Amino acid sequence: MASGLRAGVGALFLTLVLSACGGAQMRSTPDPNTPTLTAEQAKERVEEYLQSFRAAFPAEATLELLGDADGACTDASGVNFDGRVQPGRTYWVRGLDQVRYDSYFDALKSWLPAHGWTVDKDARPQDRYLHAYRPDDGFTMSLQANRQGGLSIDASSPCVWPDGTPP
Repeated sequence: MASGLRAGVGALFLTLVLSACGGAQMRSTPDPNTPTLTAEQAKERVEEYLQSFRAAFPAEATLELLGDADGACTDASGVNFDGRVQPGRTYWVRGLDQVRYDSYFDALKSWLPAHGWTVDKDARPQDRYLHAYRPDDGFTMSLQANRQGGLSIDASSPCVWPDGTPP
């Protein structure tokens, strides 16, 4: 992979991780005494959500794993405040016509509310970026197209205790 493309992919991945993390933290401050899903259960739910998003795209779309983003939950200063983690995953969406990207964004934007998601940001036309969250469980997702024509989708969990219970 050319170094410029590799840097672009890295920047996109970091942007997706940071946007997913920031969105969940801004909605609520986690109660440190409340049990949560385990990190493994959160990873499984992230994957379930990502696979369900596939239904909003045309049949020719395929998902290609870009990577996992299992980060520490941090406060506004970037410090891990209590040992919780935030599992996430990102996929490239392949097999779709770049000329029709806006129609795919529209399709997902329509699909999400019917399936328990709240769209809280649609940055088009300036940026091809859509962000949503689930009020019932705090999971987030985003769809983003980069300038090189790549289309990616990611999801992340809210902050969870690694084993589900506070220390």
